[in-house]
Order: sequence, then structure tokens, then C-alpha cells
Amino acid sequence: MKRAVRWSGMVALFVSYFLLTNENEAYAMHIMEGFLPVKWALFWWLLFLPFFVFGLRRLVHTLKQHPEHKLLMALAGAFTFVLSALKIPSVTGSSSHPTGIGFGSVLFGPWVMVVIGTVVLLFQALLLAHGGVTTLGANAMSMAIVGPFVAYGVYQLCRKGAVSNRAALFLAACLSDLATYVMTSLQLALAFPSPDGGVTASFLKFAGIFAITQVPLAVTEGIITVIVWNWLSSYQASPLFQKEKGRNAMKKNGLLVLLAALLVIIPLWWARGSEFGGTDDQAEKAIQTLNPHYRPWFESIFTPPGGEVETLLFSLQAALGAGVIGYVVGLYKGRSERKNSHDSRV
Repeated sequence: MKRAVRWSGMVALFVSYFLLTNENEAYAMHIMEGFLPVKWALFWWLLFLPFFVFGLRRLVHTLKQHPEHKLLMALAGAFTFVLSALKIPSVTGSSSHPTGIGFGSVLFGPWVMVVIGTVVLLFQALLLAHGGVTTLGANAMSMAIVGPFVAYGVYQLCRKGAVSNRAALFLAACLSDLATYVMTSLQLALAFPSPDGGVTASFLKFAGIFAITQVPLAVTEGIITVIVWNWLSSYQASPLFQKEKGRNAMKKNGLLVLLAALLVIIPLWWARGSEFGGTDDQAEKAIQTLNPHYRPWFESIFTPPGGEVETLLFSLQAALGAGVIGYVVGLYKGRSERKNSHDSRV
């Protein structure tokens, strides 16, 4: 128990420091409140609701059938909380957020992550003024539905194609991240077609904002996902994880941590002088270019009074999730060491 508490504290402090030392405001990757016309906001809500209801039923069924998965499910939710709160710079001179949706999709299937992803989006919409209630259907369709199904499909196809487990996991997390942003670009293109080239031209415009920026971030998310998977595999957390020798896993994790750090640091050098503003801010400007007369028809229920408070709230979200991840990893590590000690005595 003490080991688990230590782990949770260390991870939470690291993530909080990473966010609080960032001078820029925290921008999310979601369509903002009121930035979809009413008919499109309603359309995505109606399309999203059946997925959520069925996903909720599958989640309850999974927990009844496998109550031992509660801890891992909590970790999957915390992982999504943490990664979706991290603002990471890109070589394009802007910044965005990973989604964290691929890890749980591989573990439990896409339906469970429909619910978990929606909870994360609702939390951000109500308490952080990122995304929105009116655009929740659209945001959930991209991050909580398209993302998980792409992750699960890619992982299953890779495994059937004799791709190694960790390579399959990396591709699942990476491509689900990119698919989320491609879907967001399509949603905005449908709502705001270009006067010249229609939906296609508008899609290319929004994809240039979201998808290109997201490529290095998607790679980073894939690496971080594999790192967490290696930890849990080394500690024999569950039969869901393939066992691997601890030393090899930790050596691989060291290299992966270094690679992930480089992907975060390189854009700071590559795009020196950039403000690294959020992609949603750029999307707002693109909407005004395509439709100068459009004005948001609904405002966020709660808006942070300033950039400092906004960053603090994102840090709180990330710290809570990081605390859960650290606690669960530390708990499994302690269990693994006790089991190995008992086996050696026997």
C-alpha cells in the first residue's frame, strides 16, 4: 500500500509540474460550445446516444462478468484523463492534446471506452469550458466512438497479421488519435463548407489545422501507451497482459521515455518563436474565414476567470488521473514482488 501511494504521488507531481510550468493557456482539441449550427449539433447528439446507451450496458455487463477488472478499468479512465489534459507542442508551431483512448480500447474493447471517453468529455465541458454540452455529441463521436473503434480494429488486424503485440498497441493508439482529429475535421467541414470548394476544400483546410499538427503527438501517445503497457506486463498485472521479463521491459521503457521526451522537446527548437497556440483556436479563426457571419449560439456554463485558473484546472484533472495511474501501477508492482518472494521461498 505504501508503495502504491508513493507511486501515485510521484506521477501526480510530475504531471502537475509539466502543466503548471507551461506559460500558455491550455487548449483542448474539441469543437467549442456553440460552434456547431443547431441542426448539426442535434444530428451528432442523435447519432451518439445509441452508442452511449449500448456502451453503458456493455460496461455494466463486463464488470458483472469480470469484477476483477475494476482496477484496470479505473486505470484506463485515468490514462484518458491524463493524456487528454496534456498540452504538447508540435513542429507546426501550434499545440494540441493526445486522447489516451487507445489503451482502454485494446484492453476492454471499444464499447467500454465509449462511456469512459464521454465522461472525460463531459468533465471538460462542464468544469473546464473545453468542448461543450451542445457539441458533446460531435466530440464524443470523434473521440469516444471513432477513436476506440479504430484502435480496437487496428489492434485486432495487426495481431491477425502476426505483428508483435507492442507494435500493434503502438499503431492502435497512434492511429486512433489521428482518427479522432480527422473526424473532427470532417464534422467541421460538413457544418462549414467552403464557398469555393465545398465540403472537400473545407475538410482539407481543417485537416491541415488538426491532422498535421497531431502527427507527432499521435506518435508520442503511442509510445506512452506502450510504456504503461510494459510496466503492467512486467508486474504481471493481469492475464490481459503478455508476460515479459522485467529487466527487458524496463530497458525498453528507458529508451521509449527518451524518445517521447525528444518528441516533446524537438518542436520547441524546431519552431522557435512560435506561441504554440491551441488548434481549436486556429479552427475558430478558420470558421470565421469560411463563414464571417457565424456567431456561437450558446456559451459555456462555466468559464475559468483567466488562463492561470484554466491551466490549474487542467493540472488538477491530470493530477487526479496521474494519481490513480501511479497508485494502480504501484499496487501491481507490490503484488508482483510479494508473489515472486513467495515463489522463491517455495
